[in-house]
Amino acid sequence: MPKYLRRFAVPTLVVVSAFAAWVKCSERWQIVSAQDTAHGMTAPKGSPAQADSKVIFFSAKQLDSEIHKVPEVGPSTFRVDLNEYSAAKGGASVMRRTKPYRAEVHKQLVDMWYVIRGEGTLVTGGSLSQSTETETDEFRGPSITGGEERHIAPGDFVRIPAGVPHWISKIDGNEILYLVVKAPQ
Repeated sequence: MPKYLRRFAVPTLVVVSAFAAWVKCSERWQIVSAQDTAHGMTAPKGSPAQADSKVIFFSAKQLDSEIHKVPEVGPSTFRVDLNEYSAAKGGASVMRRTKPYRAEVHKQLVDMWYVIRGEGTLVTGGSLSQSTETETDEFRGPSITGGEERHIAPGDFVRIPAGVPHWISKIDGNEILYLVVKAPQ
């Protein structure tokens, strides 16, 4: 397989293997195993604290409620973890931002975003200003110098390779809500 395809295919396969399917059924979002998806099975209710061997399920109503009542993890930034996150292994979360916050770079993790609701401006590339290492191989700064701006909106998918600075520099309206999956490169 050509190297450029491996850089895309491997993180995608990791996401598919780890999270198997993100399925919308009867106005409910579910993460179900690949076997359950193949057999049309539905998942029982649960929480993100469940063991890795169990199905994780959030109804759309539950997820929307949770993302609007969790405490801030940073100014104007709210997160519901769908599984346990680590800087080495990655994870999956739903993020809600009501204002731009810090720019970031993950040296070992690929970010994959799916915009659920809201719109804004995503800046990628360039260089992180006033970079600070917040944990091993994770860097944050107040903004990005240079970089490419693009408008993001519901239904958009973005894959940000490891080592590429990224930042939501503007939020149109009240909020932007997106699924983010971080996977090793």
